[in-house]
Amino acid sequence: MHNYYALEKKLLKVSVYGAVMFAVTGIVLGYLISSQMIMFDGLYSLISVMLSLISLFAAHFIQKRDTKKFPFGKEMLEPLVIIIKYAVMLFLCLAALITAVDALLSGGRETNVGFALLYSVLSTIACCGIFVYLKKQKQGSGFIQAEANQWRMDTLLSAAVLIGFFIAALLSYTQFTLLTPYIDPLMVLISAGYFLKVPVVEITKALKEVLEMAPDQLIEKKCKAVIHSIQAHYQIEDSVLRMSKVGSKLFIEVDFILNEQSKVKTVAEQDLIREEINKRTNDLQYKKWLTVSFTNDRKWING
Repeated sequence: MHNYYALEKKLLKVSVYGAVMFAVTGIVLGYLISSQMIMFDGLYSLISVMLSLISLFAAHFIQKRDTKKFPFGKEMLEPLVIIIKYAVMLFLCLAALITAVDALLSGGRETNVGFALLYSVLSTIACCGIFVYLKKQKQGSGFIQAEANQWRMDTLLSAAVLIGFFIAALLSYTQFTLLTPYIDPLMVLISAGYFLKVPVVEITKALKEVLEMAPDQLIEKKCKAVIHSIQAHYQIEDSVLRMSKVGSKLFIEVDFILNEQSKVKTVAEQDLIREEINKRTNDLQYKKWLTVSFTNDRKWING
């Protein structure tokens, strides 16, 4: 478990350092060459820094065990932090949309296309590299997934900047050069509008965890198959499976209803079933909170 948190903290630090570099570069260069698009990219990275630091603090706090105050763990903080992160991103995208529309209506914005092209090439390559690095990590951390999503958005944003300024450079050599000032705010409008989808989707997913709703169908299907197999093997009359995912923790509660034909008679046999469920679900990339109960009376499992 210590290695899990150590890796999580290391990856979050990589995200923070990368975001600091892009924030400073984007804001300074965007201001110097009057590019609203590059400023937007830099502001996005700056906000990413602050949000990544929040994630780093939350991950460190969750790591500290405190069973007296948090008997079920602190994993609920993870979706709460993710909601805050994406709510801020949503606000940034909406603000960028308003600013872009205002710029378009006021005649566009003159930009140094040469410097903008150089920045967008380097930015796209670097953002993509960090995104791929984070995405390759095989662990069930909502924080790392959120960071990877941020860098995916930043990669797409940088790629959009690259394409837009390449088009602007081509237009400057044609009779359509008067359209060049509109390219920068138009890119902001398109990019910010497109990125609105990601925060909305991720906030919805995090809210489901806060409300302790059922996890992803693939996870539920895997656990149901294991429980039904055990039920048939031990001739158990019926079973009820309840599941929810909160952050990196997966809660699994199984209630078995026994009868006279059931091949479960002792506590030792019950523990064997618990161990079997645990082993057969080890491929799930989450920390499991497994609760398995046995009863002869159905009334004890009605929620």
